[in-house]
Amino acid sequence: LARGIRASQMIQLAKKYNPDVKYTGYDVFDTKDSNWHRLVGNGKKVESKSIIEKKLKILTNNINLVQGMTSETLWPNPIKADYVWLDGDHRLDSIRKDFDALKESKVIVFDDYYSTGEHDGFHIEKYGCNKIVETLNENEIFISPETKELPNVKIVFWSKDIVLINKLRNCLTNRDEIKKYLSL
Repeated sequence: LARGIRASQMIQLAKKYNPDVKYTGYDVFDTKDSNWHRLVGNGKKVESKSIIEKKLKILTNNINLVQGMTSETLWPNPIKADYVWLDGDHRLDSIRKDFDALKESKVIVFDDYYSTGEHDGFHIEKYGCNKIVETLNENEIFISPETKELPNVKIVFWSKDIVLINKLRNCLTNRDEIKKYLSL
């Protein structure tokens, strides 16, 4: 959740389709020092749970922010969600275990797929989702196109619903579809 920016964007978009959005976020928030954040591949400024909660409650009161390591909060208590944005601890083993605890969800988006095999000194042997994505059925994934801001870091959409993955692929690779969805 770092600063709650992506969470805010996701809630705003989801509310266009469903006014009763329920958001659950797992994070260590500001309980770890900068050395720990560097170790796990997080280069973003991190805010407290209470600050992020205030930002998100403006959008919906149905917010549940779970503070702590996912090894203690999520892994022992797997959940199922409609949409998951998986972007916390960037270490491969942590991403794999987060995915295992969430794999019954409808759509999971993996952040930090390194198209060159590394990013900012973090190599795919220990960081990013590349090694996990390699094990998934290729019909169940869509790797995003590159962006201007971070051309070597992509996101990967995964779902057992192949029709949904194909719709996402079409939407995110077809400029007319992108414009249509951005104007909603």
